[in-house]
Amino acid sequence: MPDLALLSSVFGAIPRAAILLYNLLSIVLNRREAAWGFLAGVVAFLGLSHAMAAVLANHPLFGDAWAATAVSLLGLLTGAGIAWLLLEGPFIKGVPNRIVWAAVAFVGVHSLGDGLVLGRSFIGGVPVDPVSVAATIAHRFVEGCLIIVPALWASWKPKLALPALFVSLVAIPAAYLPGSIYAAYGPSSLGITLQIGIPTFVAAMESTLGLFLLVRALLPMAAADHGRRWLVWTAVGYIAISLTHFLVE
Repeated sequence: MPDLALLSSVFGAIPRAAILLYNLLSIVLNRREAAWGFLAGVVAFLGLSHAMAAVLANHPLFGDAWAATAVSLLGLLTGAGIAWLLLEGPFIKGVPNRIVWAAVAFVGVHSLGDGLVLGRSFIGGVPVDPVSVAATIAHRFVEGCLIIVPALWASWKPKLALPALFVSLVAIPAAYLPGSIYAAYGPSSLGITLQIGIPTFVAAMESTLGLFLLVRALLPMAAADHGRRWLVWTAVGYIAISLTHFLVE
């Protein structure tokens, strides 16, 4: 079985490889519909389909419908609040910069959720095979692209964009949380509630954060040229990220 420290470190570091997109600056900027449409499809899956599916799947595991609803609602409101502050609030000047920081927040929350999933799976043993490894690398690299593509459009220099990618490293401490909870509380009622409640809250937060990022930033950017190819690229992004999750999960 792989070492959790090594596995989580690699898992957290992969998105930083997206900085290589700076070598393709002109290609990314000249293919607006493809770049933004693809990312819109990715966020539509990660933020809406995948995250909300996790929330709904966890609901019956609480054993208490009111508690499950409260945790989920709190997560939804938190994600919406963060997205609103980043995309519409007075703290960040310029729409391009707002999109970058909203993307950073989304990748951070998604990485937190990925780390929790990794840690929970590690308790029972992690199956590792070449297909799942390749799919995970592709999946995490695309998450880094969610930050770098907006950064390119916002004219961020690599020395500014690279630190933003470090948000993905939140997956490392998150991977240790399920094991720490199990070690502290075991299979007790409190331990089980924490193991279910924390991922549910994070997934719910990711869902509304992804929704705002999708409808307020990615789709308007993709459709700005009034073409139709962005629709195709959105479908391509959605299907591609779905396939990687089929292979991993």
